[in-house]
Amino acid sequence: MSKKNIPTDMPSASAMSAASTASESFAPEAQPLLPSKTENGKTGGSLLATPFDAIKELEKGQAEEGFGAGVWHSNKKVVGLWTIAQTRNAWVNLTDLGWKKFYSGSDSSIVAFNIIAGSALEKQTLVNVLIENDQIIEIYAW
Repeated sequence: MSKKNIPTDMPSASAMSAASTASESFAPEAQPLLPSKTENGKTGGSLLATPFDAIKELEKGQAEEGFGAGVWHSNKKVVGLWTIAQTRNAWVNLTDLGWKKFYSGSDSSIVAFNIIAGSALEKQTLVNVLIENDQIIEIYAW
């Protein structure tokens, strides 16, 4: 490495203090990224220690919105099935619910859902389904 790129003179202490005073007078005050909520639920002053805390709170809120409790739908009929030669891509059309995607957590779950739904479609029997995050995660045929 060349010694040409290494500084040899350091600024004096008085020049450093003058530069920091000038930059402080023009620098805006730090603001939180998101308004935080106080204990009564109203938006108020910042309770977050750093901007990273605000990001974590935002991500936490998005995660809570994305996942929720499943809802059971009973006594529905299968009126259509759709699959394609893609990895874990299968759908069922249920009365009053429309097209719903089967949970794509594993290959065996897709196969099992198609077998149960196909049997219910052929025999025109009623099914109960548990839908969570807009996907069918359980199905029972009667």
